[in-house]
Amino acid sequence: MKSRFTIVALIATALLLIGADKAVAQTTTQPYIDMSTSVQREVTPDELYLKIVISESDYKGKKTLEEMQEAMLGALKTCRIDIPECLTINYMGSDVSYKTFSKSIKPKTQATYMLKLYDAAIMQQVIAALEERQISNIDLTKVKYTKEKELKNEMAVEAMQQAKSEAGVLAGAIGQEVGKAISINSWMNGGEAQPRIYKARANYAMVDDAVMESAQPSTQFNIGKITYSFGVNVRFELK
Repeated sequence: MKSRFTIVALIATALLLIGADKAVAQTTTQPYIDMSTSVQREVTPDELYLKIVISESDYKGKKTLEEMQEAMLGALKTCRIDIPECLTINYMGSDVSYKTFSKSIKPKTQATYMLKLYDAAIMQQVIAALEERQISNIDLTKVKYTKEKELKNEMAVEAMQQAKSEAGVLAGAIGQEVGKAISINSWMNGGEAQPRIYKARANYAMVDDAVMESAQPSTQFNIGKITYSFGVNVRFELK
C-alpha cells in the first residue's frame, strides 16, 4: 500500500513539472513587445497653509498680544475667512528675562497660528489685510493638491493608452498587431512642492509724474505649480 502511494505521488509530481515546462515554453516562445512611457501634469495647489506669528517684542511694547490678535481676527473677518474652520493656534508661550541687578520680570509673549486657505487670490487678500494691520511675520509653509487620487487615475489611463498606441505603431510596421497586456508595472512621482510666494509689482515705466502719484502699486502673488509624473512599463503580446 505504501509503495502504491509513493508511485502515485511521483506521477503527480511529474505531471506538475511537465505543465510548468509547457508554461515556460509558451512564455518563451510567445512574441511580445515591451513599452515604457510616462505622462506629466502640472496642477495648482488647492490648499495653502500660512504660518502667522504675533509677538509683543515686534511692537516694542506699544501693542499687546491681545490687541494684535484682535487685529488679526478683524483682518480675517474682512476677507470672509471661516475662522473656526481655517484658523488653528500652533503655539502660545512667553520668554522670561531678568534685568541685571533687578528682580523685575519682563514677559515677551507670542502666538503662532496656522491658517488654511484654498487659493492664491484669497491668500493675497489675507496677506494685504494683515500687513495693513502691521502683522507681517507670515510664511507659506505648505501647499497641497487634494484631488491627487483622481489625478493619479486619470494619468494611469492616459499612460496605458499611450503605451498601447505606441506599441501598435511599432507592431504595425512589421505587419503585426498588439494583443493583451502580459504584465504591467507603474509608478508615480511628485506631489511635494517647495512652498514659495512670488511677488510681482506693476510696471510704471513710461508714465508721467501725475499718473505715478495717483497710482497704487499692486502686488500679485504666484504660488507656483505642483508637478506629477506617472509612468508605466507594459509587456504586450504580439499577434
